[in-house]
Amino acid sequence: MTLRSTLALLLIASAPALAQPAKTPPPAPAKAPAPTAPDDMQAFDKELDALFTQGGLTSDQAAAAAVKVSPSVQRSVAEIEVAIAQAEAAELSRVPQVSAKAAYTRLSPIDPFILTLPGGGGEFAIQSFENVYTVQGQVGIAVSDYFLRYPKLIDAARLAAQVSKISRHSSELNAGQEARSAYYEWVRAKLQVLIAERQLAQVQTTLKQVRALAEVQRLSRADLMRVESNEAQADQAVIQLRHLASLREEQLRLIIGAPDGQALTVGEDIRTVVAAPDSAQLDALMETAKKQRLDFRVLDTGIAAKEKQRAAEKAGLYPRLSAFGAAEYTNPNQRVFPQEEKFSFTWSVGAQVTWALNDALISNTTDKRLRGETNELRADRATLERGTRIQVLAAQQAVEIAQAALSTSQKGLAAAEEGYRVRRELLNAERATAVELVDAETDLTRARIASLNAKVDLRVALTELSHALGNDAK
Repeated sequence: MTLRSTLALLLIASAPALAQPAKTPPPAPAKAPAPTAPDDMQAFDKELDALFTQGGLTSDQAAAAAVKVSPSVQRSVAEIEVAIAQAEAAELSRVPQVSAKAAYTRLSPIDPFILTLPGGGGEFAIQSFENVYTVQGQVGIAVSDYFLRYPKLIDAARLAAQVSKISRHSSELNAGQEARSAYYEWVRAKLQVLIAERQLAQVQTTLKQVRALAEVQRLSRADLMRVESNEAQADQAVIQLRHLASLREEQLRLIIGAPDGQALTVGEDIRTVVAAPDSAQLDALMETAKKQRLDFRVLDTGIAAKEKQRAAEKAGLYPRLSAFGAAEYTNPNQRVFPQEEKFSFTWSVGAQVTWALNDALISNTTDKRLRGETNELRADRATLERGTRIQVLAAQQAVEIAQAALSTSQKGLAAAEEGYRVRRELLNAERATAVELVDAETDLTRARIASLNAKVDLRVALTELSHALGNDAK
């Protein structure tokens, strides 16, 4: 005798008949009132409503919080500071080289130099001074560098600072996308716990009925053990999913920087319908991604910065024109004749053209290194373009699959709701068993699981597509 047929016999049979001894003829059974099945789905809907609370955490809030505490974003901020300092150093290269010196020199004493004047004019003694005081200022200007080197170096440094700023924004977007993914996985885990607990409650309700049948020997022990095994499996699933939900919550806490004592509640009702963008050609989506995504902009700006550095380095291959000037206030001044022990002011200005073989060789090798680094960036851009094409296509397909799954799950949910309604009415009319209603409720619960899961998948797919296209960079 099967489990369902046994339960049907138990529902049809009179309760007083089961209580009478076997040898006493039972009295004529009175017609039992129709059993009423409680609407457990209403309780399930209330539990879902309680899960999504007003003022709880949303995916956008999680993304905003993650940006503030993300280590990658903090590293990008530090890189911006370094790049700005390098840009300022490059601009300071245009400042002329100015130096000043004050010195005192003690000279060893020597005998004066006696100069005999011609024609018997006598002798003239040139004294040597032992103390020399010097105050000197110099200025040097690399004239050719102002036209060939400095503008390109400054442009390259500014582009490098721009790369760091764009990289920071890109890091913020990546941190936000990571937080959104972690948020939806946390919501999915909490839904799984809620549904697993509902399934466990259903199995426990069925088990009570089966045990009652087994006590009056209307059911075999094998059927009882099978249901008990189902309860153990359902209980184990609840334990595993609770641990998974705890893990997902801890991951979300780390990403958004939430303290341990802060309670996290779900503030985004994933049951609401979200609109998906219209399907477009892959080539058109790729053009949009290349225009909007920041990682393309980072590489393009980095390539431009390397080209500026190469142009600046080529200035070392040519002769270098410099201008210089000096002012000197010295006691005694070597340029004054005859020397006197007093301060005298003199000055000098000039220009020079220099060329060094070593500088040219170093500039040539540096240009080769910069050319190689530029080619590396170009290769990285080509790799990024290929990866983005696959990423966009996968995200687009994920959205289409999620939409199809959502449509299918809605049909399955409608069928399960109708099946549950029919089974509930049949049970109330004593034309179905409690086990059949439990089966119908289980099917309805599974259909709602599929529907909720499809809605989560659609939201995840939409965020991934938006991130792949660079829509979040607007």
